[in-house]
Amino acid sequence: MSYDPYHSPSQQGGWPEQPPQYSPGQRGSGYGYEQEPWEGGYPSRPPRSRRRGCGCGTALLVTLVVLAVAFVILDQVARNYAQNRIANQIVSSGFPTKPAVSIKGWPFLTQVLGHEIGQVDFSASNVRESTLDITSINATATGVHLSSGYNSATIDTINGTGLITFSSLVAATGASGLTISADPSGGPNTAKISAGPLSGTASVTQSGPSSISVRAQSLNGIPASALGQLGDYNINVPHLPAGLAVSGVSVQSQGVSIRISAHNTTLSGSGSGVSG
Repeated sequence: MSYDPYHSPSQQGGWPEQPPQYSPGQRGSGYGYEQEPWEGGYPSRPPRSRRRGCGCGTALLVTLVVLAVAFVILDQVARNYAQNRIANQIVSSGFPTKPAVSIKGWPFLTQVLGHEIGQVDFSASNVRESTLDITSINATATGVHLSSGYNSATIDTINGTGLITFSSLVAATGASGLTISADPSGGPNTAKISAGPLSGTASVTQSGPSSISVRAQSLNGIPASALGQLGDYNINVPHLPAGLAVSGVSVQSQGVSIRISAHNTTLSGSGSGVSG
């Protein structure tokens, strides 16, 4: 059979009819057109919604921060209370002025629960003893062991210093027109006394567990009337807490330096003493 281009294939039962053409907006059937196309192409699958994270982690973090801040505040409040209580105990033991007390180490509450405090610092300024003004007293206690009732403590060691300035010493002795200074050439226990062009020396020594003596050695023309009590003056160190006692004295550039110490001592509200 020959092909006749002038006759339609449909008339001879050959070619199938073409599927109908659909305009946009119409739904077709067959040949894969199961849904109408959107303008610009077929729609993509809608995005999956992201699962929101649980807020438990954030809430836990906030709770921990709040607890940490509360613990720090509580620890500081307890420390301040203890420092004030120790200062009052020192005054009740006979010390003439309320000192500043600083408990070292953090956290404080864990030290209290363990009945062990590593270090406690004490300081006091302008401590008055009779007519003498002791410029400063500083001490550090190490190895503080609290009693079961927290009303007393035993202390392994306390070491400290006191300072009496030269101007305070002159004022206390009633010296007139004199100045006192260190005399390195004479050694750590020698002071220089000056009155205009005249100069002499004085020795500064420990005379007891709580006393220091100042005695003029040579005046070199300085009238004795200008010395007041400085010619032979005894310094009484005020009652110190926790059994502290004078352990040495020397003349420094600022004045008379006093060394104080105690070992295996106790501190309580009713007094203090040394044992062992």
